[in-house]
Amino acid sequence: MELLERDRQLEALDGWLREAATGQGRVALVGGEAGVGKTALVGRFREVARGRARVLVGACDALSTPRPLGPLLDIAASTGGELDRLMSQDAPRDRIFRAALAELGAGLTPTVAVIEDAHWADEATLDLLRFLGRRLEAVRALLIVTYRDDEVGPRHPLRLLFGDLATTASIRRLGLAPLSEAGIRTLALGSGLDPILLHRLTGGNPFFATEALADKTVASGIPATVADAVLARASRLPPPAREALDAAAVIGSPIAPDLLATVAGAAAEAIEACVAGGMLVAAGRA
Repeated sequence: MELLERDRQLEALDGWLREAATGQGRVALVGGEAGVGKTALVGRFREVARGRARVLVGACDALSTPRPLGPLLDIAASTGGELDRLMSQDAPRDRIFRAALAELGAGLTPTVAVIEDAHWADEATLDLLRFLGRRLEAVRALLIVTYRDDEVGPRHPLRLLFGDLATTASIRRLGLAPLSEAGIRTLALGSGLDPILLHRLTGGNPFFATEALADKTVASGIPATVADAVLARASRLPPPAREALDAAAVIGSPIAPDLLATVAGAAAEAIEACVAGGMLVAAGRA
């Protein structure tokens, strides 16, 4: 599948891998809204990097009880050796972190390590990222961390991690924007659907647009996959924010914040949580 409007991001990742190959390790924080194509971008880069680098992948999951160091468990299972042994023996955290750092620097070729969906990371994984972020600069490795920026509000633990690493020399940031109208037009070629309407209804989100194209509609209904994804995000809102969102859905757009607060009986914090979670969009005074 063609990867649209992502050449600049692929070039940035490739440049950071070249720097890592010279011993200047990098941590790439790749953020964007749900469905914007972070996994697709990293997947394409993994294909490009194979042959030049060893590729390791771990993922955080939206579990009710997250696995401690879940992404590192995935990576250790693929590498074996000392890291896997320490993980299986539930060794002290410091020894595990140092073994992870050594694993990233092992081998004759640089390492590309991917940790997906860090917005779901447990505290131990956040500590691991904090540990690696401060020490990776002298390691021949590129660590790619993906996260949903619309689920990382100002009080999210991942935001605190970013602040702790803000002045670290190895940190690089990469944001993914939705597709432009031209990108949606290319995506919709041959579908018979109106690309302008498709872009307006999906906001350029590649996942929403692709699902609408697969469903062959943009006007007669919302594809079940899109509805499930949006409702799952809404369900993670705290109860006051969900009540505010329900009221907003009834009022319609645009909405005056004072009106929403009155109708929903919601405090400003509840409305702000909807905005931080990507469920409402702030536009001027609406």
